[in-house]
Amino acid sequence: MLRFMENHDEERIANNAFAGNPWLAIPGMIVTATLNTGPIMLYSGQEVGEPANGSQGFSVNGNTSIFDYCSIPEHQKWFNNGNCDGGQLSEDQKNLRNFYVKLLNAVLSKEALQNGEFYELMLANEYQPGFDTKLYIYLRYTADQRILIITNFSRNQRQFNIKLPGDLLQKLNISGRIEFTDLLNDSKYSTNDISQGVNVFLPATSGLLLEF
Repeated sequence: MLRFMENHDEERIANNAFAGNPWLAIPGMIVTATLNTGPIMLYSGQEVGEPANGSQGFSVNGNTSIFDYCSIPEHQKWFNNGNCDGGQLSEDQKNLRNFYVKLLNAVLSKEALQNGEFYELMLANEYQPGFDTKLYIYLRYTADQRILIITNFSRNQRQFNIKLPGDLLQKLNISGRIEFTDLLNDSKYSTNDISQGVNVFLPATSGLLLEF
């Protein structure tokens, strides 16, 4: 089933009628892209924070209409007069687009995200210090690859210990010291004993894709 966060019928994420800030979509987009095996739609301009301010033709404020003969202003900054190099994007827009590039390339290149099994980790962590329901945690895995997905929908940072239950550790046949690499920013995490969990830090409205 196709998964997406923006389309021509809805206000764009960056518009004040919705979130007003494209970075607030980061945890939702991580879940959208990694939750299951279906295709992902990225609506034109989403990756540079197009807000669709004002009205053009058939559109209304906050929407980018599929029926208009018009440009998408923030996308045109990436198009850059035909150079297609992002030359007119702000530094913030370049960073946002880089997030989407890394996320979608991870999905494209990692078998665990394309075709792997799903294991929900909310119940295993609901009593962990620092946990709340604005976090969403799960594992995607194959026989050869494992990716732990952790998202923080809160407007506040989170630091906590994530536990993998015993039946999952047995299924994965792992124990002792485990090292993790975040596919989004190459940061490293480790634990000397995976049965005791792994400590992670998440900024507000962010996420991790920890391969191990």
